[in-house]
Amino acid sequence: MRTFFSLIALCVLTSLASAQLISNPHLPTAAAQGMGGAFTAAARGSDAVLWNASGLGLSKGTGGRFSYQQPYSTSFLSHLAASGFTQLPRKAGAVGFAVQNLSTRMGGETMSSETELSVAHGILLQEDIHSALSFGYALKLISWSLGESIDGPSGVYDLGSAMTVGVDVGATARVWDRFFLGGAMHNINHPQMGSNLKRDLPRSLSAGVQYEPYYGVKTTFDIERALEGGTVFKAGGDLQVVKPFHLRVGVMSNPNILTAGFGLFFRDLVVDYAFLYHPVLAPSHTFSVGFDVPQTIGQLWKPQS
Repeated sequence: MRTFFSLIALCVLTSLASAQLISNPHLPTAAAQGMGGAFTAAARGSDAVLWNASGLGLSKGTGGRFSYQQPYSTSFLSHLAASGFTQLPRKAGAVGFAVQNLSTRMGGETMSSETELSVAHGILLQEDIHSALSFGYALKLISWSLGESIDGPSGVYDLGSAMTVGVDVGATARVWDRFFLGGAMHNINHPQMGSNLKRDLPRSLSAGVQYEPYYGVKTTFDIERALEGGTVFKAGGDLQVVKPFHLRVGVMSNPNILTAGFGLFFRDLVVDYAFLYHPVLAPSHTFSVGFDVPQTIGQLWKPQS
């Protein structure tokens, strides 16, 4: 029976090949998932750490996010992501940190666990009244553990673990007040995992555009190309229905996926939800909670006089 469930887990993990951790992080946050993953030019704040670090250079204040999902409603898979950022003093940009984990658990035992720790920095290189240019990079420590074998005649065996480092770089430009261009390259250092039989971690290029035709309306479009795979087209929108409520929709190709979601903003608190419809697998639900404040972390810790 365990072998049967292992095969199911393998099939689902294969479908996540462009979605998680050692397979190039994708849709780890509810805001991005609700917009179909078309987030290269739109990523700001805590989300930028996991998407395009250059968005940190255009971010102000301090923020954090915590997200949870069971990919495709599978009971044996769980994905957790936490990220945060703060603006640095003296025009030094902003720095962010993130951790995410994808685990496969059955019968109280962990069969596979992927973990990624990230530190990112984004800095504003140029800005005037109409335009701006930001550059960013992220360093990622990626690990994969296969847990232990079942208890047999020879006992329990450690199935092994591996670790490697990945590097992402990106740039975001504000061409006009309402027009943004973004680009990101993931795992540009060609990281590999394993000792004898090495596995290449997927590398990808993504380019996106964000256009705001009206106040409270954002439209995005992305093209993502995996160097070892195909091309994915993504499009999304974010509509501020009323001041505290945002409605999001999105689509993506290869396979054809529909997404939707919403965001609730109450003072400094943020609650996001996203729904992903897959043509074959069960739907996915992603929940996220967080905060955004206008002060830097240094200002928050500064004693009040």
